[in-house]
Amino acid sequence: MSFSIYTYSNPYEINNEPYWESINKCAHFCVSQTMVNGMVSTYEELTVGKVSTVENLVKGLFAYWESSECKIKQYTDIDEAIKRLDLTDYHNQEKIRQALKFNRKQLSNSIRILFELGMSIDDMKIELMSQEQKCLVDLYRIIMESEMKEDFKLKDSFTEKEIEDAIRQGMILERENAELEVIDTNTVVIHGVHQFTPIILQTLEHVAKYKRVVLLFNYQQQYKNVYQTWIDVYSSFDIPIKSQFSNEFKPNPLLANSYKGNLLADKMANLIEGNKEGIDNKVDFDIIEFDNITEFASYVADVFEKASKEQEQEIKPSRSTLYYMKEQFYSPNNSVNNILRVYYPEQFGERHFLTFPIGHFFLSITNMWNPDEGGIKIENMNDVLECLCAGIIKENIPGTLSSIFNKTKEFFSRAESLDDIIDLYGKLKKRIKKSKTSQEEERIGRRLIYFDVSVEEIDMMIEALTQLNQITKLFYEDFEDTENNFREFYKRIKDFLETHVLEASDLDDEFRDVVSRVLVRLEEVDNINANGSFDVLKETMSYYLKQESKKGKSANWIVRDFEQIDGDILKSAWQNKEIVYHFACLSDNDMNVTRSDRFPWPLDVDFFEVAQDPIDWKYQVYVKSRREYKNFKRYAIIYGLQFNRVKFKISYVKNLEDKENEMFYLLKILGIKKIYPQLAVDSEHLQEVNNIKLDLEKGNNYGQYDMYRYRICKYRFLMESTLEKRTIFRDRFLLLKYMEILLENHARVILQGQIATEDLILETLRDEYGKLKRKFEFVIDLDKMDILTNAKNYLYNSVLKKYTVFPSITSNDELYMKKREEFIYLQLGKGDNGFSAKFKDASDMEIEQLLNQEELNSNPYTKSCDEWCQYCAVREVCLEPYRYINN
Repeated sequence: MSFSIYTYSNPYEINNEPYWESINKCAHFCVSQTMVNGMVSTYEELTVGKVSTVENLVKGLFAYWESSECKIKQYTDIDEAIKRLDLTDYHNQEKIRQALKFNRKQLSNSIRILFELGMSIDDMKIELMSQEQKCLVDLYRIIMESEMKEDFKLKDSFTEKEIEDAIRQGMILERENAELEVIDTNTVVIHGVHQFTPIILQTLEHVAKYKRVVLLFNYQQQYKNVYQTWIDVYSSFDIPIKSQFSNEFKPNPLLANSYKGNLLADKMANLIEGNKEGIDNKVDFDIIEFDNITEFASYVADVFEKASKEQEQEIKPSRSTLYYMKEQFYSPNNSVNNILRVYYPEQFGERHFLTFPIGHFFLSITNMWNPDEGGIKIENMNDVLECLCAGIIKENIPGTLSSIFNKTKEFFSRAESLDDIIDLYGKLKKRIKKSKTSQEEERIGRRLIYFDVSVEEIDMMIEALTQLNQITKLFYEDFEDTENNFREFYKRIKDFLETHVLEASDLDDEFRDVVSRVLVRLEEVDNINANGSFDVLKETMSYYLKQESKKGKSANWIVRDFEQIDGDILKSAWQNKEIVYHFACLSDNDMNVTRSDRFPWPLDVDFFEVAQDPIDWKYQVYVKSRREYKNFKRYAIIYGLQFNRVKFKISYVKNLEDKENEMFYLLKILGIKKIYPQLAVDSEHLQEVNNIKLDLEKGNNYGQYDMYRYRICKYRFLMESTLEKRTIFRDRFLLLKYMEILLENHARVILQGQIATEDLILETLRDEYGKLKRKFEFVIDLDKMDILTNAKNYLYNSVLKKYTVFPSITSNDELYMKKREEFIYLQLGKGDNGFSAKFKDASDMEIEQLLNQEELNSNPYTKSCDEWCQYCAVREVCLEPYRYINN
């Protein structure tokens, strides 16, 4: 092998190192895209087209191994190996098999690592492994001793031409018009790799057989303990590390080119070195404490929003939004991006095909299919809704089907299949027709949200769900019985996209382009000759139903991880000096790494320590780099502060996953002062509805009930009395309470004048419950018990009281019963907020004087947030009670 390892002291002056002349015209491959950008912008010699990423070099050499086709085949093999696995010697055999199936993706990654390292089972000390690791080795053995081995076979012999082509391909993957003719490909330079993977090491080993490979990394002699992590990793190559230290940068507050962050880095590094003389007691630094990750995400979002507005002012913006951000964020904990991705999906690269509505359609029908019974099994009604929103089932007005579904979904919430829903729609149709024949039935039905649809709309839904059932069966009905079922399934998907989607006249150009690139991807389907279980199909859909990548559509992380610091720091030398580099999540928890964090399950450091004696150098480098990741994080923050040439901030998140974090121990020892973020509320987007003006001259003859609503809450009056002209119960809680009150009132009418016995009361309640149940199909047995118990208690405590005979119903009783049906609860609040104040009758003159167009339009429809909100039918629209609760 032809390896050389060099270090450099100052990342801004690598061109002053003695070896620079021998490598500046060579092929350079960097650990990250940010380092590619930083090197190109810092060194004129490395013009665009001469630098790429190590990832691209790996893809250039091991294109098939990194392909979706290869990974899917391996996935199906692992599923088959799990089926063949003999668990006779294990306790809880079924639970173990379920755990293995649940973690198929992790197992696939682990077994790929074993093959990449070329590990021998005969040399493994299996008796020292955990139960999960023994299962992994058994799966590895099954694959090694079967026909499946071919799918995991990693090419181990390359010609010089193949290596040359891989280097050139690695450059082209970065830039199609790479200047290949001016690149000296006899030497390959690898920049800044600390976390070596087995496939990177395999790549370097093969390249080094024909080319000179130069490994470069930054090293600061004065901070030996900080940089020891690099020495420990690169020492595993077992070749000399060549360094010279004439170009070190040592911060000094008296020097103009020293920055405040450089001084903090020096203090932290001196702590690690045990150099007390390098630390004085004057620590003038602050750290921002965010209460939780959501608060941090809000802070980042505010910076991003301001950058977006600045970008919009450009006539033809040629740079991403990140360029305009006044703060650049780096974090060892990337979970904040999961929150930001929801609000700014376009920032995180091109949308995956499966994130489009039609992609959700395929995911949802897959989620609902039950291979054991050969039909739909609904566990989440949102899956049905996603299918209706996808545009696959045509509708005259987009959104009609989803609107009807949302209105009626509570009625069939207990359904377990599309056939069940269709059957319940038939029952609802009968109930709605019947409600038109009786004033009492109509009075009850008009308050139920799922009665607020027409017979024609129900017929439309039945037809749509029938179509959905047919489409689902088209894809899956014979999946388990088909040879090469993966290939046949994806062929059906391909045909469906070509005939039902791509030919649609209303398809926008962007999505048409995405679908076209998915079809290109699906051309690979002819190469898959594998049968897999339905579960494997579900887990691998994202591999295949993904469009071919498009240049310029890669992810631009809003908060970058620590492995991207090295490249971006280089840009700070020429950036606006008002830019701030914000190093976030600097807590002990986030800067730490557990023994399994850097390995796929069930691998961990212990496995590699006991699996076999680490003879091969690749084995040693890989394991060492993983063990050193914690120290790499520590190095990264010091490196970032030391070579940053603009302003900086540091912060940490106090509460994460129900645990309280301490700030990073080095900062705590230095006594850095905590400060708290100032999060401004953007009042520009918070507009009240208080100033609505309505034309009330026609169709609004307000009465007593409208007056009651107006006293309870003017916004509720606006929604129910003016816009909807009735109370409609939508959510399950209020629907159940409404049923309970109807039951109480019906039983009270039947029982008046009768002697109160428990048997009579229960019999009456059960009879009336049976009649009402037809309108409340969603009620389960547990709800029934609660409703019957509450109704019985009400009759005893509020109607009978101390009497033994049910009293006759007076006109006041009738009025009270109707009010309860309309408002659920009446006895809430005291004084001006209680029953007598809210439900006092008003004269026609009082109603006319208060509820006329002029008066209503002159007074805002303010929201009254109090105990009445919990039984309000428009609570979910208003949302005011949630703010009230939080405050």
